[in-house]
Amino acid sequence: MEVTRKDMLRMGATGLLAAALAGGRQANASSQKQSAHAAPKSVRPVLIRDADILTMDEKLGELSSFDVLIEGEKIVAIGKGMRVADAEVVDATGKILMPGMNDGHRHVWQIMHAGSMVKTEAARYERYQTWKERTVVCMTPEDFHLAGYVGGLLAIDSGVTNLVDYAHGQHNREKAFAGARGLIESGVAGVFCYQIAHSPTYGPGDTIPLAQASAERLAPPTEEHYETAQLLRDELFSSADSRLRFGLASSNGLARHSMRQAKIEFDRARTLEPFLFALHIHRPNPMPPEGIYRHISDLHKAGLLGPDIHVSHGVQMTDEELVMLRDTGGMLCATAMGEFPYVAASIHGKARKMGLPAGIGIDVNMALTQDYFEHVRAGLWAHYRSAEYAAIAREYETADSLDFATRWGAKAMRMGDETGSVSVGKYADLVLLDTKRYGLASRGTLADRVVTFANRSDVDSVWVRGVLRKSGGKMLGVDWASLKAKMAAAQERILRDAASIRFT
Repeated sequence: MEVTRKDMLRMGATGLLAAALAGGRQANASSQKQSAHAAPKSVRPVLIRDADILTMDEKLGELSSFDVLIEGEKIVAIGKGMRVADAEVVDATGKILMPGMNDGHRHVWQIMHAGSMVKTEAARYERYQTWKERTVVCMTPEDFHLAGYVGGLLAIDSGVTNLVDYAHGQHNREKAFAGARGLIESGVAGVFCYQIAHSPTYGPGDTIPLAQASAERLAPPTEEHYETAQLLRDELFSSADSRLRFGLASSNGLARHSMRQAKIEFDRARTLEPFLFALHIHRPNPMPPEGIYRHISDLHKAGLLGPDIHVSHGVQMTDEELVMLRDTGGMLCATAMGEFPYVAASIHGKARKMGLPAGIGIDVNMALTQDYFEHVRAGLWAHYRSAEYAAIAREYETADSLDFATRWGAKAMRMGDETGSVSVGKYADLVLLDTKRYGLASRGTLADRVVTFANRSDVDSVWVRGVLRKSGGKMLGVDWASLKAKMAAAQERILRDAASIRFT
């Protein structure tokens, strides 16, 4: 049922409510059995009353003092003056309701090491790969569980309800399962993309050649990687109604492998039917010879692109490569704040202009702010590093910048029909912003106020799949002080153990 803003005002709440409820209840009745780790669904309907709604729905636009009704996981009605028996009522007068935001590329495990490296100190950050080779082997499964849990909580706290976790630190089965379980327990939704890579043979106290450590990080997937992936899928992500879906990420060394090896990896990964197959895409320098994987055009020529392909970065992709990705149903995610130091500007604006679903993400959350509104703003300002992209940005209205994190960003995660806007029939992935803070402007469109002035401290409430996870500005059931103490103790131990590894 498609209803425009004009229809809503003409029909009034009653007619729309009846139609929406009928569809919502029918959908609920036919839903599959809830999985063991799926979020508890609210028994009572939730009525968010008198909110100013930044819907990010092209048909609805911005709505003043409207109500939103949630039943189970879904939005079942939007209207004015609703009265619903037994509903839990949330008074949103004067507050802004918007879709939960989407992060299309984040290494969640790295939150364990926040501050160990920062993008504001380039010389230190240039040692990132060596740091990673030391660090992941010193983390226990319990560390990965804690990182997944805290990383998911921090996403929700900043208004992110769906993310793609490019899980490239969990190099063995125990660590992969622990990291996935931690993320599941946080309550965030999205896709856990286990990277089929990295087989280190060393640990704390060992001395090995740096070349060997790098070669082990860049080696092709082993049989154990594929077996771990299948077990993850079957044991943690087999239910159709799980908040988190099963995905895979390509091996570290893909850009150095032969096209024959790339095809083996892609074909084998796809036998596991991942929701997304995520790729880190950078143009190699120097360019390898023919027969070695180099870029998207090589994958296209080999027939390896498809609607499961989720490209991260891709800042140097050509127009022809963007078309190849678009025409095969692929997606792209820019990490504008993290990509700012790169040679080329973030490409998401150009991708969207060409019809390629494109979103944004944090990437290295240990080195950049957790405040996702800052990343939304970075997604706009990054356009101005290029005269071509600046011309695109000059055509934007304010909501276009938020679109990368909401409606279009959801489409760039294969979730456009499910989330990304405040629309009847979509998941109740919602963020309610308190507007009392002086720095949050009271004039302008809702999009102006959110994109230009909002920050994490304004996030009053967050629902993920209809479940309230944050209320009154506080995460529910979360003891931040205890978690921070656990993180600090783990960080100190991991740092000590990592320093004991000697690369020659």
